[in-house]
Amino acid sequence: MQSENLQPAVDFLKETGEDEKIVLIHHWDMDGSSSAAITSKILEHLRGRPADDVFIPHERAYHLSDDDRERLEDADRLVVLDFNLQADELEELNEELDVLVVDHHNFDRVPEVPFVNPRTEDGEAYVPCSKVCLDISAEFGLDEDLDWIAGLGVIQDFGVDSCPELFEQLDEKYSAYLPEELSQQELAKNCEYGRYSSVLNIKPYRDSAHFAELAYEALMNSEDLKELEAQEAYRQVYEVYLEMQDEFNRMMENYEEEREINREKCVIFFDIDSDFNITSSIATNMSTKTPDWIHLVVQKDEEVNISARCQSGRVDLGALLQEALPDAAVEAGAEAGGHRKAAGASMDKKFYSEFKENFIENL
Repeated sequence: MQSENLQPAVDFLKETGEDEKIVLIHHWDMDGSSSAAITSKILEHLRGRPADDVFIPHERAYHLSDDDRERLEDADRLVVLDFNLQADELEELNEELDVLVVDHHNFDRVPEVPFVNPRTEDGEAYVPCSKVCLDISAEFGLDEDLDWIAGLGVIQDFGVDSCPELFEQLDEKYSAYLPEELSQQELAKNCEYGRYSSVLNIKPYRDSAHFAELAYEALMNSEDLKELEAQEAYRQVYEVYLEMQDEFNRMMENYEEEREINREKCVIFFDIDSDFNITSSIATNMSTKTPDWIHLVVQKDEEVNISARCQSGRVDLGALLQEALPDAAVEAGAEAGGHRKAAGASMDKKFYSEFKENFIENL
């Protein structure tokens, strides 16, 4: 992003006082974790210590719970990273403390708070939040020290194609960790660097808050990529990652036989029952093999959680999922949204049948 568009974040971070309590809230994926680590390292550079509290929201929904708000009661400043709260909620928070938003999602409207988002320049731009945070760090001369953290987030957010120069820069320093071909597929699946990104991508883990803390700790305690695997926090996440991989492989073995195919609309539904939040991993894996098909992976617990992918972008999944939610489901707290190629939804399971019918009809 251009320097002038980053200025709200640069000014906000520069103005943070040494004695002020600053809290970071971030999304429950690798892009969010990377964004938090980069921002905290900027604060450490500016004032001698990192952020005072860093966490993911209590619920897997794009709003703050009462528990989240309790953690903000004695905060002076809040940075919201890769987590698109509604503008009304952000402005309400800004009445109690100073708020900065760094993001790359579509918002209902631009909130009246310091706001950095590449979509304000180009509505079709897709630049992961960790790359935006890296651009902010460049204003403080830190980008060459933090680029390896940003790359981890960009890979998991499927943003490699929008940031080729980042991976060319990383290849000069860490060629042994990267593949020969610096493509999204190769970086995600066929190199050590991509494995680090997958391990610390906390989204699949049930105890997300705990693993978010471990991922953040591993990134903060590493001066560069070569130190990451030696961190005890990384080792703890890696042990659970291996369990998750076994579960993922088991689910993929069932995929061909148990999926529901709508050939007319080129849509596949696949229901799973897992102790991990791996709907997005399965949807991503399958959608890369058939990019024009829409893949919806559905997990039914007390509520239904859906991950949807369409790698060709032939439809706007975020909009389609929102439109498919029944009015009664929305009134009961159901949520949906995301990007054109990747989106998600959650609702009480009593609304799922109607949602599914709506989705097919809208296509």
